Amino acid sequence: MMKALLNRLAMLLRSPYPELQQRWKTVVFPALLVFFILYFLQPFGISRMEGPKLLILLGYMLVSAAMLSVVVYVLPVIFPGWYCEERWTLGKELLSTLLLCVLVILGNWIYTAQVFAIPLNLHLLCICLLWMVVIGPFPFVLFMLWNRNLQLRHNLREAIEMNVRLTSKLRDGVQEQALPQPTGEIPATVVLDGETKEKLTLVVRNLLYAESEGNYVCLHYLPAGTGTPVTKLLRLTLKQVEESLAVYPDIIRCHRAFVVNLQKVVKVTGNAQGYRLHLEGCGGEVPVSRAYAKVVKGYFETQ
Repeated sequence: MMKALLNRLAMLLRSPYPELQQRWKTVVFPALLVFFILYFLQPFGISRMEGPKLLILLGYMLVSAAMLSVVVYVLPVIFPGWYCEERWTLGKELLSTLLLCVLVILGNWIYTAQVFAIPLNLHLLCICLLWMVVIGPFPFVLFMLWNRNLQLRHNLREAIEMNVRLTSKLRDGVQEQALPQPTGEIPATVVLDGETKEKLTLVVRNLLYAESEGNYVCLHYLPAGTGTPVTKLLRLTLKQVEESLAVYPDIIRCHRAFVVNLQKVVKVTGNAQGYRLHLEGCGGEVPVSRAYAKVVKGYFETQ
């Protein structure tokens, strides 16, 4: 029972999480919210504070904004691999939020000591930690939900636009022209050789999608004369598949783990992580990561 719960928790933490769409808002709005809480509710004895209260509270807002900027702007530049959009998960988001909390606590600790001429001691650090525990959940939870909802609305809107074009395309019978028979130097078939003796001679127009599985690639395609998809596992990289099919404009990389034939797409759905492509005669869904979303959308806009 405990093992099953731990496995579910691990899967949840590894699940994709949408990156920030509008980073400046994620810096400005939480900092403003912290200021409003401190100024209007005046917790922790702020109501008895002497001196330029407004300026002091604005200072806390600026400290919060500075720490947010470090996590949102600076760290992704220093550690691009860790902050890679396609590998961003809920677990990484939680770790990033925890790091942000630590930075805000340290920033407020130093700022409070400077403003009120208090030594940097453990007692003051505990007070700043208490402030974070009481105030912190409101802006963090609010803007995690806000970002997820913003991403969801954006993806749903664009999925609807792409579906309108797909519906028009299907109605006009263009879908059946998937990957027109190549002429000249572009062949109708391609031979995909794995690192073993296995290979696959593929009619390119029948390809649905290719998915990376460790050191292998799983090819999903429609055999000639049948509408039932089959799969073939070859020992090669997705990059090699992509390069072999580079001359076919309808076949593109849509995710770090997927190459897809866009001519086989019959429906697009959207969620907080990105788009999902539903293919002809195929029960599975192909994800589109944000890094490739513009390419996919641009393809349907030109059809």
